[in-house]
Amino acid sequence: MANTVPVIGIEPDELAWIRMLVLLLRHPDPVVPELTRQALRYLEAAASRSGEAPWDRDAAPAIKR
Repeated sequence: MANTVPVIGIEPDELAWIRMLVLLLRHPDPVVPELTRQALRYLEAAASRSGEAPWDRDAAPAIKR
């Protein structure tokens, strides 16, 4: 039996990043998970402001407002 769980939308080469995120979010020092959360919120906000998701760059261009 395989040790992996298929997740829709996650490419195999992205698994290392997901593992790193989980490790950071589970870090015993409470500052590390909080800083990780803030960084994720910043990246999400920056992606939404740009009108184009960073993982969707090959898709049709976003509508300019």
